[in-house]
Amino acid sequence: MPRPAHAPVRPPEDDLLRWAAFGCLLAPAVLLWRGAPFLTAAGVACGLAAVTAASRVLIRRSRRARVSSHARAYAPRDAVDSPAG
Repeated sequence: MPRPAHAPVRPPEDDLLRWAAFGCLLAPAVLLWRGAPFLTAAGVACGLAAVTAASRVLIRRSRRARVSSHARAYAPRDAVDSPAG
């Protein structure tokens, strides 16, 4: 189903992080359901949450670097740098 024209476009990384957060909840629940000890499930949840948080930080840093490099590339030049035409 196509999006309406006025709907904001979300970056695909946001969907990835949502699925990762869902996995942080689902994996320990499955482990508990299959009979794993509680501390094992809690350790898995903490590990997955740490990886998800680190991924989010790296994605945000990458997005900011991309935006700033794009802004620098298309910034107007000083009059001193431009040739006297």
